[in-house]
Amino acid sequence: MTPPRRARRIGKWLAALALAGLAVVAAVHFGPRYVYSLFGGWALSEERSTMSEAQKAQIRARAQGLKARVVWSSSRSGSHEIYMLTLPELNLFRLTNNKSVDWYSRFSPDGRQLVYARSQKPWVSERNPDLWDTYRLELDSGRESLVARNANYPQWVGQGAVSFLRKTQVVLKDLAKGGEKVLYDSSRPPISGRIYTPELSPTNRNLLALTARGKLDGVYVYDLAGREHTRIGSGCQLGWFPGGQRLFWVDNVGRGGTRVMASPLKPVKPQVYMDLPGDYSHEYFPRFSADGRWMVWAASAGGHEHDIADYEIFLWDTAKPWDQAVRLTYNLANDRWPDIFVDK
Repeated sequence: MTPPRRARRIGKWLAALALAGLAVVAAVHFGPRYVYSLFGGWALSEERSTMSEAQKAQIRARAQGLKARVVWSSSRSGSHEIYMLTLPELNLFRLTNNKSVDWYSRFSPDGRQLVYARSQKPWVSERNPDLWDTYRLELDSGRESLVARNANYPQWVGQGAVSFLRKTQVVLKDLAKGGEKVLYDSSRPPISGRIYTPELSPTNRNLLALTARGKLDGVYVYDLAGREHTRIGSGCQLGWFPGGQRLFWVDNVGRGGTRVMASPLKPVKPQVYMDLPGDYSHEYFPRFSADGRWMVWAASAGGHEHDIADYEIFLWDTAKPWDQAVRLTYNLANDRWPDIFVDK
């Protein structure tokens, strides 16, 4: 074999080995995510949840007489359903019961209803944002009704409307009249990609908080009237503090790999809002009570996959130091995306 032919053959072998190496790296990094996205439901099993008297006493002590309800999505029954915990009684209620995945529950402004997303198949990964419908639940009667097909990340907009994401479009729906209005489409420039967890400001419906994954990447506020994107930072799960003047989000750095950030809208000045010490410092899914005092979120001691890992629900009086936060759930199931309503 001539030297040039030998060199070409060696070059082909080296290229093949390089491609094989890249394939192995990709399989290690992305393979589990792909498997979870298709078969994650197989990893879930029914988990019993019990709290000791000492744990209950700690919750009541840290909650200081707080009268509230916390809802979230939990896989403790073997599939994800919506659960509600009452404070200070610590009574746990299962609100949904079906073979689908229920998640992203949000209290109505008066606390009497919930909206949430439900999967269109028995198992849909959180990484798939499209195969979901939005439902409404009347807490007094238990009556459940469909709000919209192909609708994810529902949020209340006042008492009579709900916003949601349908593929790349943010849609506002009037619950009484049934009409829908497209507010935003991320398939267009400058994002030209996908968005997640869109939320209108509670005080200015022209301001839309969103997480962008496209030609723009990070967390942004879009002015619907001025047609301008303002970058808030990197990370995900951007949301509004109740007053509508500040924002919070999850940054992918911190003690456990994440931390909760906060910033005014004008001017944007990011700062660390909470990065819990201890084992449970992989924080996600922050949410605040309407008065801004109480924060709920979920955190894991190491696992990351949002709908598979052992996340636990936490509660924090934001007037106190971080280490005064208290854990609300104790089980090996997946507990995620809480919301809180303070009862007067």
